[in-house]
Amino acid sequence: MNTTPDKPLGYVTIRIPIRSVTERESWEIPEEYTYLEPGEAELISHDMPAGWHESLREQLIESGIYLAQWTAEEVAAACTRPAEPPKPVRTLDLFGFQTAAK
Repeated sequence: MNTTPDKPLGYVTIRIPIRSVTERESWEIPEEYTYLEPGEAELISHDMPAGWHESLREQLIESGIYLAQWTAEEVAAACTRPAEPPKPVRTLDLFGFQTAAK
């Protein structure tokens, strides 16, 4: 059992179009009512690690966000995370020991 709060793996930015829909109950009743209706979500960007690209769409659907049909290439193309973490430029050697950066 994990007792520590989970740190986010990354963030997803989506855009959901909202449409105004006006309807009436019948042609005999002239009273109209208007409501908002969401469209399918559009992926804007994300910074999820590459290992999660395939399951990103399924996880969002399970969360109740219905998505457009994204291909694996489209999900990968929207990623803003660098391919690999940046390497350290220099090492800090305060006590005269040689340390290797991992």
